[in-house]
Amino acid sequence: MPASLLSNLSLAFLISVAVIAYHCVERRNRAVSKLQCAPLEQAHWLWGHEYAIWSSEANVKHSQHSRWATILGPLYRIKAPLFGNDVVVTSDNTAAQHILQHCYRYVKAPEFRPTAERWLGKGVVWAEGDEHKHQRRLLAPAFTLAAVKGMTDDVIACVERTAIRLSKHLASQGGDAVVNLSPFISSCTLDIIGRIAFGHDFGVGISEDAQNIAKSWHHDVLLAHTFAGFFAPILLVKFPWIQKLPIAALKTDGKSSGKDILSILLDNQKHNRKESERLSDETLMVGHETTSCSIIFSLYELAGQPDVQEKLRREIHGLGSDLNYDSISNLSFLDAVIREGLRLHAPSARTDRVALEDDVIPLSRSIVTAKGQTITSLPIKAGQIIQIPTSVLNTDPEVWASSRDLMSGIASFLDGPRNCLGWRLAVLEFKVILALLIRDFSFERTGAKVEEFRAATTQAFVGDEVMMPLRVSLAQ
Repeated sequence: MPASLLSNLSLAFLISVAVIAYHCVERRNRAVSKLQCAPLEQAHWLWGHEYAIWSSEANVKHSQHSRWATILGPLYRIKAPLFGNDVVVTSDNTAAQHILQHCYRYVKAPEFRPTAERWLGKGVVWAEGDEHKHQRRLLAPAFTLAAVKGMTDDVIACVERTAIRLSKHLASQGGDAVVNLSPFISSCTLDIIGRIAFGHDFGVGISEDAQNIAKSWHHDVLLAHTFAGFFAPILLVKFPWIQKLPIAALKTDGKSSGKDILSILLDNQKHNRKESERLSDETLMVGHETTSCSIIFSLYELAGQPDVQEKLRREIHGLGSDLNYDSISNLSFLDAVIREGLRLHAPSARTDRVALEDDVIPLSRSIVTAKGQTITSLPIKAGQIIQIPTSVLNTDPEVWASSRDLMSGIASFLDGPRNCLGWRLAVLEFKVILALLIRDFSFERTGAKVEEFRAATTQAFVGDEVMMPLRVSLAQ
């Protein structure tokens, strides 16, 4: 072996040892190291606890985050992948609120910004600091109460078309059939987005554009379900320079084949609209699928509780043909159902943040550390990564055992200046879709094992396929 190669290998080894030693010293110097740690036997030597989290996401409600919170409480640490510093995990309500309210102090991982720019452009998901404030101000008028009220007729029209499509499908099957509802609901929300934002008709999922979008999204979700989908984001976070390599898949610079959702929607967007009137592209892309996943799982819950389904149907029948924003908003039981659906089936199971500066995170209750000390706050250093599992926040018995105002405690739309800008539209879609489908159809479970897996958003899987099979018939 050449001496130069030996020299390079020795240097690489020494650098690796130095990096690991540095991380170990850093851990000892941080208050984070005093927190209780998730079971070490569940930590992979290379991937840390992240692999255990990812592999358990086949059931979000019984994920590793949920199990660890039961054992360790609302604040603990986990081992990071690739020998990184320990990650703080918190489902403490006060801590989460502090982090989300101070969103310019706790930002999304900077390493993800090039990826966000490539796929979504320099929109509100990508932006930080003053740029984010500026974009929020521009987009806010599109999501006011008055603006969303004005979208109601279009939303109802799109849902009515989906109901007609489903009725025709049932008629072709003798009036009763097991139906994969995932494509029906997804195409309905896509129809709504296309119509209210771009004046584009996706034809209830039948048009070529809609089919191309569905195929593209289906491919991405299946990829996220693989081991490659697990480790690729970790590598990009740890080694952001990978994104600058001359690799074809990474060098698209936002240029698409014209068949992805962004290019299709942009091709149909009116170019004479003012910037302040334009809906953000990433809000449309994410909103289409995030809304549908919560609706799909709510239908699954209702399918398992026929008495609740019938009670909801009676309330909806009381409206008659008087469908408008106010009449739908006044349905109290429907409101309770969609709040519970959002609570139990949040579109995203967690959000990660990075501290830009040293800080002290307040806690709602005292925590006992691994060394037996009691703390009421957690000092952290700049660069600390923090995970907030929204699925755990939404089911914390300390919060939900006595909660009266359900929506105030729901973390599904996050909190603070980076909360979901389109939450009013999402709730309107949710209510209209659920109201009209429950009015016209009856849903039953089939016995299929439906798993809730966290891909880009929370998805329904049966085996290795994205689907939600329910037995559907016309309501009596």
